[in-house]
Amino acid sequence: MIKVSVIIVVRNEEDYIIECIKSIERQFSDTDSWELIIVDGLSSDNTKKKAIEYLKNQNYKYLILNNPMQTLAPGWNIGIKNSKGNFVCRPDAHAKLHENYIINGLKLHDEIDVVAIGGVLETKAISFSGKIIKEALSSKIGVGNSFRTMKVSNYTDTAVYALYRKSVFDEVGYFREDLVRHQDNEMHKRIKNTGGKFYTSVDMVADYYCRDSVPKLLKQMFNIGKYLPDIMVEKSFSMRHLVPFLFFVGIVFGIIFSFVLLPVKFLFYFILLFYFLLILVDVIKKIFIRKNILLIFNIIIIPLIHFTYGLGTFVGLIKKIKNKK
Repeated sequence: MIKVSVIIVVRNEEDYIIECIKSIERQFSDTDSWELIIVDGLSSDNTKKKAIEYLKNQNYKYLILNNPMQTLAPGWNIGIKNSKGNFVCRPDAHAKLHENYIINGLKLHDEIDVVAIGGVLETKAISFSGKIIKEALSSKIGVGNSFRTMKVSNYTDTAVYALYRKSVFDEVGYFREDLVRHQDNEMHKRIKNTGGKFYTSVDMVADYYCRDSVPKLLKQMFNIGKYLPDIMVEKSFSMRHLVPFLFFVGIVFGIIFSFVLLPVKFLFYFILLFYFLLILVDVIKKIFIRKNILLIFNIIIIPLIHFTYGLGTFVGLIKKIKNKK
C-alpha cells in the first residue's frame, strides 16, 4: 500500500533534479510504501532526459508526466490527481531533503491534528555569487521570520515542502491554475478557512539552492512581488509580504517630499540611515562568523532584494488596476 506520494514539479532544472531525487530515495527503507511523481513543464534542457535515464534503473514506483501549461499550479494538480498515497509531499527541484524529513513529518501527523507539516530551509549555493546571496536569504533582516530563519517548531500560517493529508484536496479543491505565483498561499488560506492547521518542524530540514547570480535573484524577487496583487483581494497573504512594498513606497515618497519639506527630508534620511545601520550590523556579524569579507556586498544586496520585491508589487498593482479599467 502506498502511503506517501512525493511530487516534483520541474522545468529546466537539469543541474538539480538528480540530487533532489536521491534525497527523496534516502527517506524510505522500502520500495512499496511510496511513489515518486515527476511533472515536467516541457523542459527545453535535459531535465526530463536525465530523470528518465536515472529512474529506469530504480526499482520503486514512479511516474513522469507532462505539464503543458508549464507553471507550478497545474503541475501540482496533475501530480496530486495521479497520486495514490494517503499523504503527498511536494519538494522543489532545487531542494535536497535531509535524512528522515518525511519520516519525521509522518510521526508528527500521528501526534498532532494538522493538515500539513513543513520544514525549515538551509540555503545553499553552488557559485561564488550564490554563496554571498545565500547569507542574505538566511538573514532575518533579509527575509524576516520565515521558514528560512525559524529555530523553534510551532504552528505557522503556511508550510514549505509540506507533507499534506491528501484528503484535504477533496475538501477544499486543487491549486488555482490562473495564479502564476503564490498558489500555495491562496490554497493555504482556503484550508485555514475550513479550520485546517499548519505546522513547521525544525526537525525537518531541507537544503535549498538559491539563484547563482544577483540578476537572477533580483528577477526572482521582482516576479514574486509582481504577482502578489493577484491574491490581495482574497487576503491570502501575511502582512510580512507587504513590507517590501511599504519600503519601496517609503523610498519613493521620501525622495519626492524631501525636496519639498525640510522636516520630511531629515526624517527620511534618519530612517534610511537607521535601516542601513541595522543591515551593516547584521552583515559585520556574518563576516566574523563566516570569516568572509566579501559578505560586505550584502549591504547592497539586501536593500536590492527589498526594493526589487516592492517594485514588483507596485508594477503588479498598476497592471491589475489597468486591467480592471
